[in-house]
Amino acid sequence: MTADPWGGLPRPPRPQRPTDPDELRVVGLRRRAAVARAVNEVCRGVEVRAFEFGWTVSTIAGYICVCHTLDDLLTVAAPVEEYRLLRATVLAAADSAGA
Repeated sequence: MTADPWGGLPRPPRPQRPTDPDELRVVGLRRRAAVARAVNEVCRGVEVRAFEFGWTVSTIAGYICVCHTLDDLLTVAAPVEEYRLLRATVLAAADSAGA
């Protein structure tokens, strides 16, 4: 069977969205913005902005990364030794913003 030259190639399947165990705690723009503020207050050298489905992380060097899960955000923004403390801080900020 030959490919239809006018139809083009079929699109590859869309990748599965990564699962986030803390998705219910950081859902909504208000909670995501609270997480972004908490990360910006604690971490130097990065600027985090929230959008409806995640965060963007900008560095001083101009590197920009889009993070869709909280784990992705914390991995990009914080060193490994500060990961657990920052995770507790941002989840507390998200919980207080949702109340």
